[in-house]
Amino acid sequence: MSGFPFSAVLNADDAKKAIKCMLVSPEIRTVLIQGISGSAKTTLVRSIPRICRKKVINLPLNATEGQIIGSIDIEETITSGERKVLPGLISRADGNILYADDANLMDRPMLGGILNAASDGEVLAEREGLSWSYASDMKFIATMNIFEEPMDTHLLDMFDMCVNIGNTSSEKERYEILGRRLSYDEDAEGFRKKYEKDDAAVSKEIDDAAERLKYVSISDDLLKVIAELCIKVGSEGHRGDIATANASMALAALAGRDDVTLDDVKEAAKMCLGHRMTEDPGDTDEKRSSEPGQEPPDMSSPEMTPSDDGGGAGDGTNDGDQGTGIDGSETIFSVGSTFSVIDFTELSKMRDINSRSYGRHGKTKSTTSKGRYVRSRVSSEYRDIALDASIRAAAPYQKFRKKDGMALALEKSDLRQKVRERKSGASVMFLVDASGSMGARKRMVSVKGAVFSLLKESYRNRDKVGLTAFRRDRAEVMLPFTKSVDLAYRKLKDMPTGGTTPLAAALLKVYTEVRKEIRMRPNERYYVVLTTDGRANVPMSDGDAFRDALQAARHIGNDGIASWIVVDTGTGYPHTDNAMNICKELNGIYLKLEDLNSDALAHRIKTIIGSRGYA
Repeated sequence: MSGFPFSAVLNADDAKKAIKCMLVSPEIRTVLIQGISGSAKTTLVRSIPRICRKKVINLPLNATEGQIIGSIDIEETITSGERKVLPGLISRADGNILYADDANLMDRPMLGGILNAASDGEVLAEREGLSWSYASDMKFIATMNIFEEPMDTHLLDMFDMCVNIGNTSSEKERYEILGRRLSYDEDAEGFRKKYEKDDAAVSKEIDDAAERLKYVSISDDLLKVIAELCIKVGSEGHRGDIATANASMALAALAGRDDVTLDDVKEAAKMCLGHRMTEDPGDTDEKRSSEPGQEPPDMSSPEMTPSDDGGGAGDGTNDGDQGTGIDGSETIFSVGSTFSVIDFTELSKMRDINSRSYGRHGKTKSTTSKGRYVRSRVSSEYRDIALDASIRAAAPYQKFRKKDGMALALEKSDLRQKVRERKSGASVMFLVDASGSMGARKRMVSVKGAVFSLLKESYRNRDKVGLTAFRRDRAEVMLPFTKSVDLAYRKLKDMPTGGTTPLAAALLKVYTEVRKEIRMRPNERYYVVLTTDGRANVPMSDGDAFRDALQAARHIGNDGIASWIVVDTGTGYPHTDNAMNICKELNGIYLKLEDLNSDALAHRIKTIIGSRGYA
């Protein structure tokens, strides 16, 4: 059998354990493996056939819905005049493993459909006027690069288990990985023979555990531990509870035991709850070394016997298996009279991985023929024709049409147009009030701190940033839209403060700059972050300076070419509503600086931009 040996993959213990649990338990059907690029995620998955009798069916990233769930058999339909179904990849994966690389980049409804098919064991398909269903006894393994676009929370929750392959920092391990890879490239067959016995041992371990699983039991006390743990970490729904219980039993079977222990639950929780964690137990009032008025329980035994009065589990001191909280303190949870000790540090690591926003670009429908073809639609425009969908639409009618020697007769009603998607980055222009009032109460310190944080985030997301400052009698574009965040940092750091406030001129200056950028890159998302106290004192003409600013804001808001976030820097007493009124005219989102420190302000702005990431 070809492929890299399963046993030869280093630094992937958690991923291997999750795969073995999936192969042992019929109830564990979906696994997500996360890691950086080049961490052997794909190599590991493709080595699975060497330890079991299942095939790995690859799911291409650009596969269409018809290719995945099934579509019309064009040849048969044309011949018979009746719609016939052609099975898709899910049907081919029946009894085997369907594998998707870069699953986080897949079309979300499509990924959700695959996860539902794997969990429910049934597929309901409705396409081209046909509706049919079929059973699917498949497993689904997906991988994703943690530095690419994150996966939606509801899709993460549909994975029974989620594990991470880390990047090794050990020189010894890196040396060993390099040596194994070079040996494999030099003599693949010889290298596989070297690990043949190890893979055979893993295969026997899985077969024995699958046979033993039917005899494995889990106590009510441990089920209560799992239930409370899921509540503590904020796992929504019941998928986390069920997955943790099933994984605990699979781990016990792999260890050759018929009873689940607390250690099995701990290990299962790391793989089944980290990606579902929405709350940090270390931040709650229950973070403590023990329950008030209670002695810490004796966790030296896997069996925990409740005391008669319900006050604890045993009367000994806990000098054994202590877990540590996120801040290093010990954490003990009680369920009635049962206690559990869990190391939340591991769970938090997985939660942190899934909350990263590195490289998070939105997806927008492309108005040109560029971008990835994701689906087709009926359209009166006859451009960028989806030939596959058009042929499928025409196939049932070929028996009744005049072909005049042609193999296929198409009519206008058959034609379908491609729907394409392309990534859309975000371009953020910082419009900063650098007038003398910003020096009061050190407002500029907070503003610069927030903007610095946002610049760092823009660098991670590979977004474009720009910087415009207004003071004295004019607004100056200190930095046009660029990906050079370092340059923006230096410009902002050295920006002077003082003088009057030409607010109207600043609004129109940025409006012109954004319009110019939109003409060159129409598919981007544009944001303007305006920091101002709203006090305008430099009119456009001989009129009122603030009225000029309101008129400029109204004109820009009606145009709607960008999303505006207005940060009111006015503090203390008296406080005007000038900035809020400017924000209303801009149809923007209003934030108040005195309610937020620089970090909180940056977080709010990032949240606003992130929530509008998808067109």
